Amino acid sequence: MKEHAADTRFHKFQRQLFHSSVAKILESLKPAMINPEVIHFGDGYYRRVMYGLGPYIANYEEQVLLACIVRGWCPKCLSHKDNLDQHALHRCRDYTEALIEEGFLGELWDNFGIVGDLVPFTNDFPRADIHQLIALDILHQIIKGTFKDHLIDWVEKYIRKQHEKCQAD
Repeated sequence: MKEHAADTRFHKFQRQLFHSSVAKILESLKPAMINPEVIHFGDGYYRRVMYGLGPYIANYEEQVLLACIVRGWCPKCLSHKDNLDQHALHRCRDYTEALIEEGFLGELWDNFGIVGDLVPFTNDFPRADIHQLIALDILHQIIKGTFKDHLIDWVEKYIRKQHEKCQAD
């Protein structure tokens, strides 16, 4: 595995293997996502149930893998990290598929942040759009954003301002 660490084809293989594996694991749910299944509930009643995929909570690195996007792009919309305040279209499965059909891989990568040669596991399931299923990891973002990025940077700036360089270091 280490001899292939720098090989982009191997990275693509690993990512697609992840998506294919998750699709295979969830495959048994697929029939009940199309046709209702009758289930006997604990209260004694029988009800028809249709399954669906629910929220997927992940940190940013896993969101990049799940959404088949380029690192630095938002998994929920077409905003780029350099301008997150801009109004941007929301990502969706249909729009992504249309772009992949019409575009070239390099253009998709550069202009839309899409890894066009990967297929998300949700494409195998009805009414499942990975961009809608991704739930933000609020706890991780609050801890990292507030504590690590903001507070640590602020304390470091304060120490450098109050002390000479050698003492601050």
